[in-house]
Amino acid sequence: MSTLRQYLIPLFAACMALAAGIALGGGPLQTASGADDNESLQSSNHALRDELVAVRAGMSFDEALSSATAPGLLTGRLANLGVTLVVLPRVGPTWVGDMAAAVEWSGGIVTSVVTLDDDVVDPEKKTYVDSVTDSTLRGVKDLAATPADETYARFGAVLARAYVGQSDDDAYDDVALKIDSELEGAKLVMLSEQPLRRGTVVIVLSSGERGDDRVTEAGHVIAVELVTELAKASDGLVVTTPSTGREDNGLLTRLTDVADVKRLPVSTINAGGTSGALVATVDALAAAAAGEPGDFGIVDGKAALPPGLAPEGG
Repeated sequence: MSTLRQYLIPLFAACMALAAGIALGGGPLQTASGADDNESLQSSNHALRDELVAVRAGMSFDEALSSATAPGLLTGRLANLGVTLVVLPRVGPTWVGDMAAAVEWSGGIVTSVVTLDDDVVDPEKKTYVDSVTDSTLRGVKDLAATPADETYARFGAVLARAYVGQSDDDAYDDVALKIDSELEGAKLVMLSEQPLRRGTVVIVLSSGERGDDRVTEAGHVIAVELVTELAKASDGLVVTTPSTGREDNGLLTRLTDVADVKRLPVSTINAGGTSGALVATVDALAAAAAGEPGDFGIVDGKAALPPGLAPEGG
């Protein structure tokens, strides 16, 4: 292990532990239950505020340091691999750009950035998605066996055929070009530029939305279907979200309960878009591609590091 990695791995672990503490231990400051408690609680609240200021300052420094050293830490992790970025609705462009840069630092090649429209995960638009999928599938013989009654599995298979391949078949061929033309024409996807080839591994970026309302839950069900089909077509996939993605009613919570997903090369991570999290996402993807997928980030209140970042002997 290089000197740089030996230094940064403990730093990253500390940052993740700190993030876990803030994510899980945060909440309103204490309030007094009676007049006699006012003075002691006021003192405690001041101490908590001071501690929070110190933590934020420390995290700012750690983020600056991680940002400066991340390119060196990532060198060679995805050497020469084609990577497809799939962006779910309501993910900010800064995170997408930073993730693409991290792929390049790691020696990977971003083959395409595929941004899905809100309509794709909106249950009210299911009929439209179904009709576009029907149109797209006409004449595509290698997807003829896709079940006709499973709208989002079919759409996911179409997405995968257009933008995802495997090491022995990653050509951006006429079929992929036809599918892309249909999907972009229907405004269900947007590409930053036309791919030269299909990515063999996939990073799925999700906003981390959670909730038990019908629309959010349905959106997660749809996203799971899409991820499953993308993973089937790839050599490895990671789904990355902010910390909320693994909380109750979050996408990662639902995803990791799906039996089909457990049998596929799928990693998950809920560390967000900080420099350290970008490093961890790349490592989580590398682990999936190497046959060692796992759930990383903040898991059960603790920092869980991908194999490439775990300290030796830890």
